[in-house]
Amino acid sequence: MGTDDTNNMETRVIEAAKVVFVRKGYVATTMKDIADEVGISRTSLHYYFRTKETLFEAIFEQLMKHLLPNIETIINEKSSVLEKAPAIVTQYLQAIRQNMLFPIFVVSEINRDPEHLFHAILKNPSKIEPLLRLREQIYEEMEQGLIQKRPLVDIASTLLSLVLFPFLLKTPLTKVFMDNNEAAFKDFLLNREKLITEIMLYLLTPNNSSPIKPI
Repeated sequence: MGTDDTNNMETRVIEAAKVVFVRKGYVATTMKDIADEVGISRTSLHYYFRTKETLFEAIFEQLMKHLLPNIETIINEKSSVLEKAPAIVTQYLQAIRQNMLFPIFVVSEINRDPEHLFHAILKNPSKIEPLLRLREQIYEEMEQGLIQKRPLVDIASTLLSLVLFPFLLKTPLTKVFMDNNEAAFKDFLLNREKLITEIMLYLLTPNNSSPIKPI
């Protein structure tokens, strides 16, 4: 089997695993469940992923692959936190739009076994170094008066809730407010990017300054 065929099948398996993990939870899911979802035998599944745990880790690896390289580029720029904020919001939303089951999967696993989830995220600590550098820049700019002094947990939780909440409630939001129109939900997400950026800039901008206008 060629490399492209192998990569395509691995992607299919990962996407199927997300669906089954969300439906049944990590503990209740079996390799047979995932094989059935893909439409291959359990023996064939083991060719690509030996265990359920390696599949679990592959899901997070996929997200990191989509998200972190671009986030690192943004964080490495010689610019202020206020200047970086719009690009960070855009990148997070883009990554989640490409992995729309991910928020549901993460929330269900946090409720089930947060330590297991954090272990998967932190398995390769070097991958979160850009986020640690951003944290340090935020603290430095708070001390310099360049951004509003606020608990970092407030900033992070506000961003995460604004980004993730619509994906967690996609079905009721679409049914109640959009007449089950998937295109309307996509438009809603695109318009929401500007709203989230404005909220984050308002949250970060010092009281005696005017917020930077998002591009």
